[in-house]
Amino acid sequence: MLTYLLNLAGIIVIVAGLVAAAFNRLSDYQVYGLLAVSQVLVGASGFLTGNTVAASISAAAAGFFAWKWWNGGGGDGTRRRLRSWARRFRGVRRTAPAGAS
Repeated sequence: MLTYLLNLAGIIVIVAGLVAAAFNRLSDYQVYGLLAVSQVLVGASGFLTGNTVAASISAAAAGFFAWKWWNGGGGDGTRRRLRSWARRFRGVRRTAPAGAS
């Protein structure tokens, strides 16, 4: 039952993303984000049923769509947060002990 619901949810998200792209309601990177989420749902269903081929194909598709989302502008807010967190940390240069060499 859970696998059926995951498949159904994934298919609904795929259709919603493609319809939104067809009518120019969402930008390209938003559609890629929706497609990545849908492939994660379908891949989880394949994993739970033991269908390793479907799970691996969905995982590859999810990775590709997530990459397209990230490079298309969808990850800009995430990049900004990561950079702000990185500014808080200061690197400390340390020398190796004399006996280490």
